[in-house]
Amino acid sequence: MSQQLRMPSPEIRARHIAKLRELNRRMDKHILDLDELNALLEANLREQRRRIEQLREEKQSTIQGE
Repeated sequence: MSQQLRMPSPEIRARHIAKLRELNRRMDKHILDLDELNALLEANLREQRRRIEQLREEKQSTIQGE
C-alpha cells in the first residue's frame, strides 16, 4: 500500500529547479508591478483628498463672502 518515494534524476531535478527559479523571477516582477500600482493609487488618493479639501475651503469662503 505504501509506495517508496524515489529521488528524481539529476536532469529532472535540474529542470524543476530551473522552472522554480523562473516562476520566482516572474512572481518578483509581478510583485514589483503591484507595488508600483499601489504607489500610483496612493498618490491619486492623496491628490483626490487634497482637491476635496480645497473645494470645501473654496465653498466655505464663498458662503462666508456672501
